[in-house]
Amino acid sequence: MYKKLILWYVIAGLGSLPPSGISLGAEKKTDQSIELKQFSLTPASEPVPAMAYRLLPRQLDKKTGNAALLYNTAAAMCPNGEPESVHEKIDEWREMPVEELPRKEVQNALSSFSSSFRQIELAAQRADCDWEMPIEEGFSMLLPNLSTYRRIIKAMKLQIRLHIADGQTDQAMEKMQHSIEMGRNVAEGPTLIQDLVGVAITAMMMGEVEELIQRPDSPNLYWALTALPDPMIDMYSSLEYERECLFIEFPQLRDLEDKVLTPAEASQTVSNLVEIVSGLSGGGADVPFRGLLPLGWVMMHYSDAKIFLADKGYSQQRIEAMPAAQAVLIYQKQEYLEMLDNMFKWFALPYHQSRPHLEKGGELINIHQRDRGIKANVFAVLLPALNRVAFLQARLDRHIAMLRTIEAIRMFAADHSGQLPGSLADMTIVPIPFDPVTGKDFIYNRTDARHARLEAPISPAESRRRPVYELTLRK
Repeated sequence: MYKKLILWYVIAGLGSLPPSGISLGAEKKTDQSIELKQFSLTPASEPVPAMAYRLLPRQLDKKTGNAALLYNTAAAMCPNGEPESVHEKIDEWREMPVEELPRKEVQNALSSFSSSFRQIELAAQRADCDWEMPIEEGFSMLLPNLSTYRRIIKAMKLQIRLHIADGQTDQAMEKMQHSIEMGRNVAEGPTLIQDLVGVAITAMMMGEVEELIQRPDSPNLYWALTALPDPMIDMYSSLEYERECLFIEFPQLRDLEDKVLTPAEASQTVSNLVEIVSGLSGGGADVPFRGLLPLGWVMMHYSDAKIFLADKGYSQQRIEAMPAAQAVLIYQKQEYLEMLDNMFKWFALPYHQSRPHLEKGGELINIHQRDRGIKANVFAVLLPALNRVAFLQARLDRHIAMLRTIEAIRMFAADHSGQLPGSLADMTIVPIPFDPVTGKDFIYNRTDARHARLEAPISPAESRRRPVYELTLRK
């Protein structure tokens, strides 16, 4: 399946997922604008040494080797799916309270993943992860077994829940390390699709961190969370690939301005372009020139191309010297790159600063497509929903920041006779993060010494499932 279409599916799927897993005290509410989680917490001081607990493998434990090879082996060893398969059962069990799980059946199912789990453990100990993907193949490049990786991580998540329920903190954290490292390693591939799957894997593990910190005997994980990379999944290199993939698929466009094609060469380039772009989405996309002959497409855009090139400083003589097809290709290419860069440039800024600009850029592209209809830029179908991609990245970072804040609250309570802070400003022993989505402080309201509410500020980018934690300190 075409890579861009997969990207749309992944974005849509991630957008519908809650930002974390099941909480021990989670309660379903009819208000769909928030994701309400009721947490029971025990005060917990800073561990000694402070970095006694980690959510990523230690560098000291890294060995020479390529983790990608081991992940591929893990996928190959994953149990095959069948009707009423182990994967369906795991999805069902993940929604059940631990005490209601059929333990023997669950353990038998998880044992079928033991070989995959072992390969992921070995991969987490490797110093490098090079997917060695043939990016020169452009849009037809095959991707790793991303759906299989998510199946394995769902099984790992269930195994971690059992470890947590049984008080096996060390085993739970070890598997969290392997899974979070896998999320980051998957995201080291060149595509945004892999970044987003890495986001999904890591978000699932943050749900298990939630489970762990609610245990009465849970260590304080403030520094383990703080030591995680920021951003957790760095998408910049994948964005660079997305920007350049046009020239990977159509290398003849790269230096098109520096030469004069023959009419036959220009016509052949347009014919190839029409054929490839028309088939990019498997027939599902509204490609502007669908049904037009290449010659018709050129003539439809030629007058606009001449105006565009003249505005860019091309002399009339130079414009007339090149074939009409070449003039149109240069026009469409340069206009596309301008639209693309007007979106991509904002990724160099934190999300809370870039969001309004990304949204405006997306709106302008939609207006361009709508108002120009059949004369819209042909390459615009290649643009991913960059504003949504940026939000999903920031949402994961916000999840981590909120868990850091909860652990700071537990640290405060341990030093203040089991009482919650009156405000976030009262907690001075460790820094309190702000919300990466909005750039604002988290909202905190204490009801009494044992009850408080922590919530993310309202963001225009988020209409559903804004995270809200109702905190209760155990006596």
